[in-house]
Amino acid sequence: MKIGFFLGQSAIISGNSNGVKNQAREWSKGLVSQGHTVDELNVWGNYDWKTYDVLHIFGTGIWLHAFIIVLSKKNKNIVISPIIDSIQSPFMYKLSTFVGFEKLRLYSPTYALKKSLPYIKGVFVRSDYESLFFSKSMNLKSSKIFKVPLSFDDEICKEYNHNLKKENFCLHISSIYQERKNVIRLIKAAKKYKFKLVLAGAKGSEEQFRPLLNEIGDCKNIKVLGFITEEEMIDLYKKAKVFALPSISEGVGIVALNAAYYGCEVVLTNVGGPKEYFHPFAELVNPYSVRDIGVAVNKLLIKNQDKKLHNHILCNFKENVISKKIIKSYFKILKEYK
Repeated sequence: MKIGFFLGQSAIISGNSNGVKNQAREWSKGLVSQGHTVDELNVWGNYDWKTYDVLHIFGTGIWLHAFIIVLSKKNKNIVISPIIDSIQSPFMYKLSTFVGFEKLRLYSPTYALKKSLPYIKGVFVRSDYESLFFSKSMNLKSSKIFKVPLSFDDEICKEYNHNLKKENFCLHISSIYQERKNVIRLIKAAKKYKFKLVLAGAKGSEEQFRPLLNEIGDCKNIKVLGFITEEEMIDLYKKAKVFALPSISEGVGIVALNAAYYGCEVVLTNVGGPKEYFHPFAELVNPYSVRDIGVAVNKLLIKNQDKKLHNHILCNFKENVISKKIIKSYFKILKEYK
């Protein structure tokens, strides 16, 4: 099968930490390993569009509607992965789909997405949570919705020795300055419940990092590493007893999948789709509650280590498992619209 991947504008201009870009990259790698051809398409290329069995668009935006109309005249086998990380209710999301005035080309991204749906043959979602947005907010038929979860990162998740002794600390990896990652409350929980916390990832600008620095103060049990290499990340995963991702908004949380692969216990937000990947093997918390976060971390720090979460992740979210689901979905779409 010959497949074309196209990234949305926000993913193109962002760095390697962009979730949309990473999803496309991981899926591309998995499909190629299964013997299929994947071309990464861009605006500079000159392509024979009719030769592609499937054209897969990742991301969304106000550009999507016009782009898909033009593309559908060259090849109608278009599917999309819009990536919904919103914490808005389906009702509020539905209201946003009416914000548009097409004659003047003034519309919201959700309006552009809804207008694009008649031109596509399938929407790929990562969770039931995302699926709900399309069925309830955009009245999309279930036959057009294909649930394919993300995999843990095979480049990060290499051979792991389960006999290695874990160290008694909680790890968090993200762009730690981003408000939606909820690091301020995680810091408050570490201070109040006195557990050792290690924070790794981009700190942002001096201004963006200052609120975290002020909250930490002279607290000795909190360590900020900032940006780390892949090797350092793997080493931290191997050592940490607990990984915490109490985000206010999170699509999946691949960093938590990677941590679970390496035997970390996971404290996870109860908001959105991530919990579907870990239930019932993670501690789910209200991300707005410092108490919930702190109690959950301390509970897991004293828990006897087992392999239940690791085995669950390995069985359900390995790259080749996900690749087979993608191909199965593609073939079903092509057969239905043949």
